[in-house]
Parts: sequence; structure tokens; C-alpha cells
Amino acid sequence: MNALLFIVIALICYILAYRFYAKFLSEKIWKLDPSRKTPAQEFDDGFEFVPTKKHIVLGHHFTSIAGAAPIVGPVVAAIWGWLPALLWIILGTIFLGAVHDFGSLVISLRHQGRGIADYLQDILGRRAMQLMYLVVFFLLVLVTAVFAHVIAILASSFPAAVYSVWIEIPLAMIIGLMIRKKWKVNIVLASVVAVAIMYFFIWIGTMYPLELTYRTWIWILLIYMLFAARLPVWLLVQPRDFINGIQLIIALVVASLGVLVFTFAGEAELAAPAINWAPEGAPPIWPFVMITIACGAISGWHSVVGSGTTPKQIENEAHARPIGYGAMLGEGYLAVIALLTAVVGLGAVGYAEWYDVWGRAAWPTIWAEGGSTFVAALGIPAIYGAAFLAVVAKSFAMTTLDSAMRFTRIAVVEFSRTFGLPKFLQDRTISLFPGWIVIALLALSGYGMVLWPLFGATNQILAALALLAASIFLFSLRRPTKHYIIPFIIMIITSMVAMAWEVINTHIPAGNWPLVIIGTIVFLCGIGIIIIGYNTWQTKKKELDTTASN
Repeated sequence: MNALLFIVIALICYILAYRFYAKFLSEKIWKLDPSRKTPAQEFDDGFEFVPTKKHIVLGHHFTSIAGAAPIVGPVVAAIWGWLPALLWIILGTIFLGAVHDFGSLVISLRHQGRGIADYLQDILGRRAMQLMYLVVFFLLVLVTAVFAHVIAILASSFPAAVYSVWIEIPLAMIIGLMIRKKWKVNIVLASVVAVAIMYFFIWIGTMYPLELTYRTWIWILLIYMLFAARLPVWLLVQPRDFINGIQLIIALVVASLGVLVFTFAGEAELAAPAINWAPEGAPPIWPFVMITIACGAISGWHSVVGSGTTPKQIENEAHARPIGYGAMLGEGYLAVIALLTAVVGLGAVGYAEWYDVWGRAAWPTIWAEGGSTFVAALGIPAIYGAAFLAVVAKSFAMTTLDSAMRFTRIAVVEFSRTFGLPKFLQDRTISLFPGWIVIALLALSGYGMVLWPLFGATNQILAALALLAASIFLFSLRRPTKHYIIPFIIMIITSMVAMAWEVINTHIPAGNWPLVIIGTIVFLCGIGIIIIGYNTWQTKKKELDTTASN
């Protein structure tokens, strides 16, 4: 088996899944209605609720859910071999991840575009909502802290990529202003021009790299995210995410063509074993392959995006299929490419060097250098190829950073409104600080990638709870639930085992007490919501049985 076969199998599976399974979910399970008024139309405020064209929302949603996680996760998970990772990326994406994303988005559309913790009150009651707010809050601060680490590592490891990523911000704001002022601008052409300017700055960066320390970058990012999360979505989030969507397409096409050329040159053979059951120092292959790959197959973070900014921008309910289900398939394909950089791009010597023991795999180097092997097959010098791939990873991580900080603010506002807290906490600026303080403490703590398994377990617990909410919502509508309840069972067992293992075997022995507390709270909240969900299911079943008998 070689690299090209990975791509062919993934593409065929994803195309068939979108053509048939997504269509079935859209028409038979969720019954999307193009004539239904969306939250973006109903509550248009020009700040959060902004009716937007499908391709722009798709670009925003795609890059918000993708981030760097489908790059980081598969690269790290390659230590267990290529087969478990590939199977989970493909099957998990089709039957769990995309199903989860689609359902979370539609439920939010049917609940005024409210966040998942907020609308859970309508499905499972007030107590479940309170517990879910805790899970969502800790996921948001973990994902923001871990992505601040990811960006700081990329910036300090690949200084040639710095200018390109930061020049994207003013470029995106210019495009956003042009669209807002209703200038006659072709956003696709404008985004392509912006990407071309970014690539020009890669060349500048290779000549005059900006070298700052890791900790300096952490402080820059902490300050930046406060300003970025305060801006309206149309000014930065939407246009930059569309630019990143164009950039991702270019990256995937370049990498795929590179794999094709590499294959025909007879050099694309696998360097990794099919399965490595017990790598030195690594946690158990199950459940940690699934937890480590995280967003590359299924992610609770996506339910936050799908009930955060995305439903507040959709102008037609029928757009939920390509945005909810289709975007996740694109992320799965990115995860396949990331896996290939490790199990093929590094070569046998490189793989043996980086994956001989758990914790040694430096994912930024593997992604950039392993991927540059494919790019070099197209005649692009390695130094530019590595910088190009670093720009891709950092750009997506910056999008996740912005979105997570924005969602943290939204969660604080919703929490304050729901529980009648002082009204000043709903202010668009003040509401940034409760989450930002926790994020800053985690980001400056030095935990680094130690946060990744904890983030992964929290992430998957939230995904399982979102699947449970979708199951009960469908049950109350007397629609089939097996497409959601089976994924829920798989993910709740996997994620809860992972969380317990991580807390007991990693953080308690290391004395990481803040992480022990976070993990324990999330675990107990998950148990609580499951109990409430079971009781709600039984109550609704009795109500439906009574109605049917009358």
C-alpha cells in the first residue's frame, strides 16, 4: 500500500458519504426546509447575526472547525501505525464526526442560533444546561490555550512563516470593509490576490525571518485575541476564513499532486508499520488513537462552532448540509494528508527517529518537513515548501484561536443572561475577560502539549453529549435516533475512559492539580448529563406511549 491509495480510498468514501448518507440525513432525519426563516434573518444585528452567502459561511465554518487540530492529531497518532489512524479518520468522519456536526448545526438553527449549552435547556432541562456550560467553558479555555501554544511553537520554529500569517489580518479586514460597503468586489478573486500576497511574504520571511521567543509569542497572542474577538464577524472572521479556505484548497491540491508525482516516481511507500500496539511510553492504543486524532474524525469543538457563529450567518436552512456535513469531510481529508506526512513523507529513517518513544514526535517539524517532501516532488525548494506548510498550519490555528475566544465571550454572555448575573457581564468587552484570565494562566503555565490529551478527552466528551442531545431531540419528534444514539454510545465510552486514564495515570502522578481539577469536573459533568438524559428519555417515552394509546 502506498500514499496514493490513501487518497483514493478517502476521496471515494467521502464523495459517496456526501452523496447518499448526508442526503438521507438531510431529507429523512432533519427534514431541512429552505422556506424556514433562519436566526440570521430573524435577528440580523450586523454584529453576530449576519445573513451571509453560502460559500462565505462554508469558508468560515470549514476553517473554524479545522484549525490545526486535524494536522496535529493525526501526526501524533501515527506512533500507533498507519492503519488505526486511517480507519478512524475515514469511518469516524463519515459516521460520527459529520453526523455530529450536521445535527448540532440544525438544532441550533431550530433554537434561534443559541449555543449548545443554552439550547440544551429546552431539550434536557436547566440542570443539564448548567453542567454543559461548565464542559463548554473548560473546552473553550483548553482549546484556546493549546492553540496559543501551537501558534507560538510554529512562529518560533518557523520564523520565515511569520510575516505571511500576520499580513493576512489587514488583508482580510480590507476585504471585509469592501464587502460591507457593498463595493463591487469578487470575493474569490480578492481572496486569491490576498493568498498571493501572503505567499510573497513567505519569500520575504525566508530572507528576513522574524525570530522571537516562545513566551514573547504567547503574550502577543494573548493580547491579539482580545482585540480580534471584539470585532464584528464581517470585519475579520468571515473574510479571513474565506481566504484560509482558498489557502487550504491550494494546500490540499499541491500536497495531493505532490503525492501523485511522488508515487509515480516509486518513492511513496509507507515508512510506518500498519499497527504498533505498544509504543514506548505511549498511553493505550484504545482509546487514545481516537482521542489524539480528535478533530480529524469527530470533535465537540465543532458543536460549539455549529451553535456559535455559523448558525448566526446561514441565510437558508438547506445550506446546513454542505456546511454541517460537507465541511467535516473536508477536514477528514486534511487529516489524511497530515497522516501521510508522517507515515510516508518522513521516510523510514525519519519515522524511526521521531516515533521511537511517546512525546518525541515534534508535529510542526513532521508536518512541515514531511509535507515538504511531497511539495518538493513538484519542483518547489524544500525551504519554501516547509514555510508554505507552516503558514497553512498557523493560519488555521489563528482562526481557531479567534473563534474560541469569541465563543468564550458568547458563553459568558449567555450564562450571565440565563442566570440573571449583573448585566455588565453581558457587555461585549467585559465578557471577554473571565475566560481570558483562565486561558492566560494555562497558556503561561508551561504545560504545552501536555494539554493535548486533556483537551482531546474534554473535546470528545462534549461531542458525545451533543450526540445525546440530538438523539433526544429526534426522539421527541418521533424520528429515527439510531444514527445518533450509536455514535453517542461509542464516543461516551471512549472519551470517559480516556479522561479517567489521563487524570489518574498522567496528571495526578505529575502533580498537575489544575488539570486534575478540570478533568474531574468535566468527567462528573458528563456523568450528570448522561443521567439527566436517560431520565428525560424515559419521561418522553412514557409521554409518547400515552399519546399513542389515546
